Amino acid sequence: MITRVPVLISGGGIAGLTAALLLRREGVFPVLVDRRDGASPQPKARRFNPRSTELFRLLGLADEVDEASAPLAAFSQVLTGPTLAAARPRELTDLLRARRGQQGRMPELSPGPNVLCPQAVLEPLLRRAARERGVSVRLGTELVSFTQDDHGVTARLRPADGEPYELAADYLIAADGAHSPVREALGITRSGHGHLADNLDLHFRADLADLVRDKPFNLCQIENPVASGAFLSVNGTDRWLFSTADFPDAGTLGDGDWQDLLRIVVGVPDLDVELLGRSPWESAMRVADRFADGRVFLTGDAAHVMPPMAAAGANTAIADAANLAWKLAAVLAGKATPALLDTYDTERRPAGYAIAEASSTVIGHVGDMLSAFTKGGGLPGDPMTTMFGTQYAEGAFVPDGRDPAPADHYAPAGRPGTRVPHAWLDATTSTVDYAGPGLTLLTGPDNGHWIAEADRLGLRWAEVTHEGWLAEVCLPADGALLLRPDVVVAWHSTSETSLADALTRVLGSRVSAGQLSGTAR
Repeated sequence: MITRVPVLISGGGIAGLTAALLLRREGVFPVLVDRRDGASPQPKARRFNPRSTELFRLLGLADEVDEASAPLAAFSQVLTGPTLAAARPRELTDLLRARRGQQGRMPELSPGPNVLCPQAVLEPLLRRAARERGVSVRLGTELVSFTQDDHGVTARLRPADGEPYELAADYLIAADGAHSPVREALGITRSGHGHLADNLDLHFRADLADLVRDKPFNLCQIENPVASGAFLSVNGTDRWLFSTADFPDAGTLGDGDWQDLLRIVVGVPDLDVELLGRSPWESAMRVADRFADGRVFLTGDAAHVMPPMAAAGANTAIADAANLAWKLAAVLAGKATPALLDTYDTERRPAGYAIAEASSTVIGHVGDMLSAFTKGGGLPGDPMTTMFGTQYAEGAFVPDGRDPAPADHYAPAGRPGTRVPHAWLDATTSTVDYAGPGLTLLTGPDNGHWIAEADRLGLRWAEVTHEGWLAEVCLPADGALLLRPDVVVAWHSTSETSLADALTRVLGSRVSAGQLSGTAR
């Protein structure tokens, strides 16, 4: 007899692991398979923004992520020069000064910090947490094929050290990368600008601690006749990355050639350097034309590939996982109809396309990335809006009649379809912390009728008395708003729609007494 599980996740990178952890938070026990036997040794994404670290905080992983990112906590400078040894801090443009000023506002806007933590460090942390919380993580196991029908998905899995076997699941999450076999099997096409440039990463070990002691850098732009590119810090002491676009014939060069090149661009002729890896990569912008097909859902690079400015791909993948996990859990628990799952594509595909488009307008090859970063500090547009101000046009929420949020600056207001604004309610608790598991009703202090209704339905609720926050979200003392587990506002009591009708619109069916209590199977 074939074993059946609620959710099968194919892919154990950032997207798959985050989805697994968020599903567990909602009461679902997924199975995750990955044909690799561990994390990629390449650093890959390094910067995780506050929207992502807010979610790690909700998962109870804030301290672990802070500890993992500690080696690079002070590495914030942007340098430029002919070699790393000769590099100096980049002269700030007016735009970069303004953006750094905005970065100083971050503690006012989010309980989560910006962190520099290589993906190769973060993935094992997430994998360990997933296993500790009951996720069945099966490394070295490949999803060979699958079929689906109205009742579920049947997958054929092949472990590296055993015989193939079948596993049945209610739903399949494809977090299997840019070349996603699942997406290809479904025949899902992609749109976008396509290929932008070819680049090459050199991951190497060299003791540069003394060299960078007085200039701890996040990124160092190198303009050298031999090779132009960028150094990126991996651990701040002896592991580094040099990224370049200057070697179309890279395959003809051996390790010794690359070591000589690194000595030149570092500026230390007798440097003891060990080449750890050489990774060619394509800068491209491609977004799937569908994020879902029946009971199968695409996340992360399987859904969208984009140039790596500010680790936009990894942070967008985490947002995908947050959006999808609670919806799957609600359907599996019988709290929502499958129609809720249609809103994953409705919400995340336009959001993913917008971020990929923004990335591709400033980045083709590494030189474009450097120019964009050192002149403007990130993606075009207001960075706070990009990070916190995404507004879904339609989906699992009830509009309240207010005008859409401004696109050119972040103006937190608690509009449905946007992230709930942050405020510290005490020394350790943020309004963001009330998101999930399940839907949560946040009320003002005059809340007797809301409490009665929430208790009748089995809906979690919390009272907020912070006057500044209540004013910011336009909530009177007797008002309330409905908060989704992905930190998005689903309904505001100033809407003409009642709470009961709002729940019906969000979840797809009339909610009966006690229906929202309990967890998924």
